[in-house]
Amino acid sequence: MLLQLTDMSVLAARVRAVPRHLRALSTGLLPVPDVDRQPTSPLAWIGLANQRLEELGSLTRDRIASHELHPGSYQIRLFLPEISAGAAQVLVGLHRKGVSPSSIAIAIDEIIRWKTIAQCAYAHRAGPYFDVAEVFIGAQWDRTIWPIICNEDLSHTLDLACGHGRNAEMLRKSAKTIDLVDVNPSCIEFCRRRFGDQKEQCRFRYHLTDGNGLSEVGDGAVTFVYSWDSMVHFDKLVIRNYLFEIKRVLKSGGSAFLHHSNYGTFAPNSDWTKNHGSRSDMTAALMREYADEAGLKVKFQRLSGTNDGWGMDDLDCLTLLSK
Repeated sequence: MLLQLTDMSVLAARVRAVPRHLRALSTGLLPVPDVDRQPTSPLAWIGLANQRLEELGSLTRDRIASHELHPGSYQIRLFLPEISAGAAQVLVGLHRKGVSPSSIAIAIDEIIRWKTIAQCAYAHRAGPYFDVAEVFIGAQWDRTIWPIICNEDLSHTLDLACGHGRNAEMLRKSAKTIDLVDVNPSCIEFCRRRFGDQKEQCRFRYHLTDGNGLSEVGDGAVTFVYSWDSMVHFDKLVIRNYLFEIKRVLKSGGSAFLHHSNYGTFAPNSDWTKNHGSRSDMTAALMREYADEAGLKVKFQRLSGTNDGWGMDDLDCLTLLSK
C-alpha cells in the first residue's frame, strides 16, 4: 500500500508539472534576449556571460559550468519565472552600473541563488519525503540534536524550512511560541492543520518566505533559530544571506542551530542537484566566515556523517551560533 501511495504521489507531481515543462520547452524556441533591451532577463545575462567567458574569473566560470548555465539550459527555462522575479531588482541595478565582468559575475551568482531556491522548493512540493523523514526525527532528536541545543533558550523558536512540522513537533515540548517558516504554501498549510494557533502550551505563527529572507519576522523577535535537514540543500549564497537575517531576528543572547552541508569541501562551486545526498556547495569553513561577517559567534561546530545516519563521512556540519 505504501508503495502504491508513493507511486501515486510521484505521478501526481508529474501531472502537475506538465504545464511548467511545456512552457520551458517553448521558451527554448525563442531567441536569446539582449541585456540592453531586457536587463531583467536571466537568459540575456547568461548569454552575455557565455559570450564573454574569457573575461570572467575562474570561480564564476566554474559556477557557470557546474550549473550548466547556457541560453538553452532546461533548468533555467524550467524555473525562469521564479528566477526572473527574484533576481530582477539586482539585474536592473547591475545594468545601470554598466556591463563589466564584475557585474556579470554578480548577475550569475544572483541567477544561481534563485535557481537553487526554486529547485529546492519545487522538489519538496509533493511526494513521500516528509512522511519518510518523520519516521527518523525521534531518534535524530534524542541522539544528535537535543544534546547540542538542550541548554539554549527555545522559548521563542523560529523553525526555518519547517516542511510538514516534524521538527516543530519536537521543539514545541520546550517552546512557548514557534514561528514556522517555509517557501512552500503547501507546507505552511499542512502545519497550520497540524498545529493550529496553539497546541498544548505552545503557540504557533506561520510565515511564507521567498526562500532568501525572513521579512515577515520582526527585529529581535526570537530567542532561537532552528533548521534541520533542509539547509543542507541551500546554496552557499542563500545561507550567507540568511545569516544576516538570523542576526537581525535574534534577541541579544539568542542562538541558532543550523544543520548545513559540508559537501563544498569535496565539490566547491557545485550544483546541489548533482551532488551526493543533494547537498549544496556549503562548508564548515564558509559557515564560520559568513557568521563572522554577519556578526554572529560560533559556539559549537562539528562535522556530521555516517555516525549521524548520513551516507558519507563529513557530508554535513552542525553549527550552533550566538548573537
